[in-house]
Amino acid sequence: MKKKKISVIISVYNTANYIKKCLDSILNQTYKNLEIILIEDGSTDNSVEILKKYEKKDSRIVLIINEKNMGLAASRNKGLARATGDYIGFIDSDDYIPLNYYETLIKAIEKEHADVAICDINLIFENEKTEILRKCCEGEWNIVNIIDNGMVASACNKLFKAELIKKYSFAVGKINEDIAVVIPTLIHAKKISYANCTYNYVQRNNSIQNSAFSMKRFDIIDAVDTTLERIQDCEHYEDIKDAIIFNQIIVLLFYVIPKDKRFFYRQKAIKKFNELTTKYDIRQNKCYWKFADCSGKKHAMYYRLLLKFVCTGHYFLANLLFIAYKILSKILKGKPVIKKNLTINDLITVAKKQQSRKEKAIKISVVIPNYNYEKFLIQRLYSILYQNVKIYELIILDDCSKDNSRILIDEIVDKLSPYIKIKKVYNESNSGSAFKQWQKGFDLATGDYVWIAEADDYCQRKLLYYLLKPIQKDKNVKICYSDTAFIDALGYKTMKSIKPQIDIMNTKHWDTSYINSGQDEIKNYTFLNCTIANVSSCIIKKDNYNDYLSQAGKFKQAGDWYFYVNVMKHGNIAYINKVLNYYRMHGNNVSNIMDHQKHLEEIQKIYDIISKEFSLKEKQKKEMEKRIKILKKAWNIK
Repeated sequence: MKKKKISVIISVYNTANYIKKCLDSILNQTYKNLEIILIEDGSTDNSVEILKKYEKKDSRIVLIINEKNMGLAASRNKGLARATGDYIGFIDSDDYIPLNYYETLIKAIEKEHADVAICDINLIFENEKTEILRKCCEGEWNIVNIIDNGMVASACNKLFKAELIKKYSFAVGKINEDIAVVIPTLIHAKKISYANCTYNYVQRNNSIQNSAFSMKRFDIIDAVDTTLERIQDCEHYEDIKDAIIFNQIIVLLFYVIPKDKRFFYRQKAIKKFNELTTKYDIRQNKCYWKFADCSGKKHAMYYRLLLKFVCTGHYFLANLLFIAYKILSKILKGKPVIKKNLTINDLITVAKKQQSRKEKAIKISVVIPNYNYEKFLIQRLYSILYQNVKIYELIILDDCSKDNSRILIDEIVDKLSPYIKIKKVYNESNSGSAFKQWQKGFDLATGDYVWIAEADDYCQRKLLYYLLKPIQKDKNVKICYSDTAFIDALGYKTMKSIKPQIDIMNTKHWDTSYINSGQDEIKNYTFLNCTIANVSSCIIKKDNYNDYLSQAGKFKQAGDWYFYVNVMKHGNIAYINKVLNYYRMHGNNVSNIMDHQKHLEEIQKIYDIISKEFSLKEKQKKEMEKRIKILKKAWNIK
């Protein structure tokens, strides 16, 4: 059967420094039936000369040269008119793609008989030399969650059925031209499939998205209005509308306008923002409230106060709030808690120190589950090997990563094996569950306790030293864990302690270190919410937990809570009142909004399990009822 043709449309304007890498990544695709449409949009650098050379060496290239600069929208419209493919994709001329990109996208479409395939985006920050993976959908795979994403309007991480995308044209002379084309196409697609590949989106300082704020940015209002007109007959319209307004408009106020350094210009922008968005009643936006709930108390207070000032016409106060928040954020940010610029040689140095440490009576197996965390692996391993306690064994699990993790892991294991007990275990296909990897880790571990040290987290040097202390006193401790702080992708602390988040009854239970009966812990504290914030913060007694982990995998958001409860009920639990673990939050945090309906259902399911198994007092049952009511109100669930 003849392979479907894919038309790839690339508009080029002054990207001579990037276009070769972009085109090489397209021309060398494993999927060969491509039509590559290049629109040279009046560049003033030598882009056109480069494109002409490429045109001569590959017959699949169609070169269109605009007589003058027409803009991205007009160029893409030209490309659409010229395209003859069954499917259409777009690539920005300063980005690049993996060699199996279009093969993976078309396979996803054909396997599920879909109209559109969509994949994750890897943001590549040139100057900072960092990368952040942005998921194309957070939570359950459905159209509302796909739309509820700051990157959904990008045309580049998708492959569209030609007849569907050609129904619309890009708005000429406008920025954010993607929105009113991409989103309606997604809404009207019969099916959208997920492709297991990544689009590489290069972040340049002089790009439109990263340039200083201008009033031109308010073109997005017209784009959103057009989008809403085109989808007004769709199912779940109100939820989708809120998602679009939050991710495309409210985020403009939160993250884009504050970047402008001109005080009075910024104040004009705030005023104009309010005048243009009054019709949306943005303070009632459901996605905004969900976002605020997930932001931490101080950040949530800032967002709520900012929106109040803007929507009530207090523009000067809103402008001052931008400044105050920026100053306070810098003060709170401080220095990164992680060590930077580490190499494998640094790992060898600390591995040699590990080799010289005395064996402990209690043996610790360290399991490192990894999936696409190549950029964090060396830092993570350093924080483990730098412990002032002997590590018994190190087990690295890779769940079929799409980045270069395995190349790095191979080198690490080769270089460190002379000094420490280390092995790697690779999955042939992605397991789709963190708990399957935990289960594999417990099965492979031969120590007395297992530390599941997630590959993107970090820790203090004395984490194991303190976690072992209660276990040395009480052999019946099944889990020992510490307080956790949150850090961002670059290692800056964003939340200094998890205690305010877990102590929702304000019991002060976590203000001191303790050893407690697991049964008592469940009945008085863990019955209401998961009180272990991050698996990297604890060591767990080695045992066969296959049944518990298998059941945990059936939950989307409360599986860890289910697992911890079932482990601690068989013994004691210990807590160390020190911040020794750092949980790294990264990726698309703006759109990292959980499926609250599903989460609430899982909380109620855990409540049912705990209520049946443990003799809860009437007080505890009322606390459960109270929390359900609070969450329903906060998450706007009827």
